[in-house]
Amino acid sequence: MAAGSVADRLRELAREHSVPGAQLAVHGPQGGLSAAVGVVRAGAPAPVTPETAFPYGSVTKAFTAAVVARLVADGDLAFDDPAVDYLAEFEGAEDERMASVTLRNLLSHTSGLIADHEPDDSANADPARYAASAARTGILHEPGSAFSYSNTGYVVLGRVVEAVTDMTWRQAVERLVLNPLGIRPCFVDGGGAGGRALADCHAVRHDTGRADPVGLYLPRSWAPAAGLAGSADDLVTFARSLLGAGPGPALLDPEVREALRERVPGADPFGMADGWGLGLGHYGSPAGDWLGHDGTVDGGTAHLRFHPGNGTVVALTTNATAGTRMWADVVDALREAGVPVGDSRPEVPPPTGAEAVPDVFGDYRNGDTAFTVRRAADRPAAGLEFTDGSGLRADLTVHDGLVFTARRTDADEAPYLGRFVTDPASGRVTAMQLAGRAATRVSA
Repeated sequence: MAAGSVADRLRELAREHSVPGAQLAVHGPQGGLSAAVGVVRAGAPAPVTPETAFPYGSVTKAFTAAVVARLVADGDLAFDDPAVDYLAEFEGAEDERMASVTLRNLLSHTSGLIADHEPDDSANADPARYAASAARTGILHEPGSAFSYSNTGYVVLGRVVEAVTDMTWRQAVERLVLNPLGIRPCFVDGGGAGGRALADCHAVRHDTGRADPVGLYLPRSWAPAAGLAGSADDLVTFARSLLGAGPGPALLDPEVREALRERVPGADPFGMADGWGLGLGHYGSPAGDWLGHDGTVDGGTAHLRFHPGNGTVVALTTNATAGTRMWADVVDALREAGVPVGDSRPEVPPPTGAEAVPDVFGDYRNGDTAFTVRRAADRPAAGLEFTDGSGLRADLTVHDGLVFTARRTDADEAPYLGRFVTDPASGRVTAMQLAGRAATRVSA
């Protein structure tokens, strides 16, 4: 692949999806290339450069996992240690199962902790106070028995890092990961940016394709789950270090690197990935599993994939909600060019006929997050709709096998993929799994 042709194709896809700015970096056995296109803010002249920082969203979790892995390599932690061994805040938790939550559970989203805990004083970024508040929420299922994506769990991991190192999470990720790799620290709250431009975020209207700047909201305490920013080139540097193939010293011993990659039994992230390790998703391809992570924020996306067999790394950053759709096209373009990038694309069964839609109506809850499935009374042609307390509204289609798709009505995003879960004994729908998050049915 020639750098010029890659930039042209990236520019074409960004225009097609109304993405104001993007970066794409690819590194393989024959070398690497990098492209940056578009602008930092729609309607403004400042161009995206290879140094421009984009919010990573949940790709931050892979960096937090690397910090934990470094502490494991140094003998300060062990993956199977209970979190309560390091957190006084977890002692005497209201749910006794909290005492058996291990660092492995937290890293692999099998802890049962709720997805998105926000304490009443969410403006306060004190990790100890956050952990104490999380300990009062209870858990969804027996630790290690099922997958439920949890930002809460990664904030708790940040608190574990703080307790063990006597550093803040930010200091730890800088000193243990970013600085050794030569990556200039940048965070979405502006700290540590060091003069780097941070791309603005944009929401792309589904009906007009217009990209409008939007503010990025992230509770301050959530930094270990989604607070990092950087470039696509930075992501390639990070992934190469996890492969033990970076230009500088490897961050981790081979044994610890292998532990991060191993699939965790019971971690079934339906609709997100094909499996999960410790901080890394598994994404299938004809060339075998790729590892990586996806991240979304209010108006931006980041995507990272790397292949442990051949050492190929691919990273895309965008500053628009439509970046998720653009990523799918980037994957297709790279596959056509001979780079079989891994991406989870479960086959969606045929839609269930309107007359055969099972009883899935009602409210589903994961902590403070409540989802509602109902008929769209004001839009009969749309059939069912899916809403939550944040204002999200999506048209919902039920498919065979209780799989469902939900497409937002207010933004041009790829549809969410989920499934309803039944009780084996009664056959009744008792939960849903959406974007990897499990939610229990609380009313019909």
